[in-house]
Amino acid sequence: MDLAARRPLAVLAALMTLALALLALHAPAHATGTRTDTTGVFRGKVVNQANGNAVKGVTVKVFRINTDTLLGQDKTNSTGHYYIGGLDPVQDEELDVRVNGHAVGFEAGWVGCNNKVVQSWANSCSHGQGPQTRFFLQRR
Repeated sequence: MDLAARRPLAVLAALMTLALALLALHAPAHATGTRTDTTGVFRGKVVNQANGNAVKGVTVKVFRINTDTLLGQDKTNSTGHYYIGGLDPVQDEELDVRVNGHAVGFEAGWVGCNNKVVQSWANSCSHGQGPQTRFFLQRR
């Protein structure tokens, strides 16, 4: 095979190698099964205020502060944990948080400064991005 015939194969091989390298760089964090990022996320745990046990099936929603713009939501898993990713780490430094536990027999409302649920947005607090302390819910 002469040099002119091998050249397109070499170029194709180089392009495929480059494409694979780019795909590896852009793999999502959950693809490896671990989540190590703490910027642009909101994560934590919802627990029963009476006994400290995890509460499964609670919807946690985060809104841009002082607006009705929903930025993301997640439902707590069997250990009470939620994880809301895809947030802008610079623009959305503080968030309004609403929880809905009605489907599993717990209260719904906004999260207050003491991490307990309050019924009105006026009594709620903003929360920063990243890992959160526990949010406490009471039975309805």
